[in-house]
Amino acid sequence: MQHAMSASEHTKYPDPDDDSPAVPSLIWSKDDGTYLLSNGRPRLLADPTRPEGMARVAYAQGWGPGTGPELGSTLVGGDDFTEYIDLTEDVGGGDQLSDLICKYAALDGWMIFTVRPGQFSVSFEPSNPNSHR
Repeated sequence: MQHAMSASEHTKYPDPDDDSPAVPSLIWSKDDGTYLLSNGRPRLLADPTRPEGMARVAYAQGWGPGTGPELGSTLVGGDDFTEYIDLTEDVGGGDQLSDLICKYAALDGWMIFTVRPGQFSVSFEPSNPNSHR
């Protein structure tokens, strides 16, 4: 998140009808697992010594490399996708989404994606939501 917020350039979802400027975003991607990465440019590399290597990503708990086929049986679905999540989105109280991410990260909190057919929402928990089950 910090990389996207501090980068001077950003990628944006390719939409030929949208000529608005790119904004700092997290990219939610599903292919071989599901994960978040920065849309900041230059890319944030997993291994800075390998400029053509993979970008640094944060996998969803339990959905790392090799879990793509299992994700197909969830509401996330079987098709690969990318979804841009605007970090400058106003979330109320004068805060942006990036502010909430920082707040909950300081608490060792969780960013939670709730997926429904054709839509998703993002929420936050101050502790592991699975620890109470």
